[in-house]
Amino acid sequence: MKKRHKDRVRRKTRLEPIPYSAMNAKRKIQLARQYPLHECLVNPSWKDKGLATVVVSRRQPDGNVLFGLYLVDILCLGLKNTVCNADFSVSRYDTDVVRRAYTDEKPLSCSRELAHQIIYGAIRYARQFGFQPQKDFELSRYILDDADSIGPETNVEFGRDSKPLFIAGPDDNVPRILRQLEATAGRGRFLYMYESDYPAPHLPD
Repeated sequence: MKKRHKDRVRRKTRLEPIPYSAMNAKRKIQLARQYPLHECLVNPSWKDKGLATVVVSRRQPDGNVLFGLYLVDILCLGLKNTVCNADFSVSRYDTDVVRRAYTDEKPLSCSRELAHQIIYGAIRYARQFGFQPQKDFELSRYILDDADSIGPETNVEFGRDSKPLFIAGPDDNVPRILRQLEATAGRGRFLYMYESDYPAPHLPD
């Protein structure tokens, strides 16, 4: 009798939904595709510089905001860095995420399609040359729509002059990246610049 009672209690516990307020941030992010879009932002210079800072945010059922921030190299390396979080009030999101991510230029609102094309397209382009998205994309990808629902990259050009262009940043392992480009793209089939004047945006905790 005691065993049957314990089994009933376990089954009931498994079937009872967890209240939204009791979920941790990671679980809320994993459910993010169910939530309506709040906004998509990008830096105005992304085409000229080849480095896009994209923010995609959604409204949680409780009125707060969850977001993903994506530092995207559309010229070669793909998704270089990403971070995501949940349970930000709108005012905290504006102050601690948007303003700190775009310190050098005011961000532009962009369409859902463009934001996704930049991120997913750069990841696909970089994978041709053996570069994988930064590991935290395993979680921040849930902020985005599913990749299969996004159309082709009609508004985004990847690489420069039909070749990958590697612009070395302060944290890049230059010898490793150059060896990889030689092995994948081929010697003489990629472009390389030593200096980078692209400031890395602040990535909020």
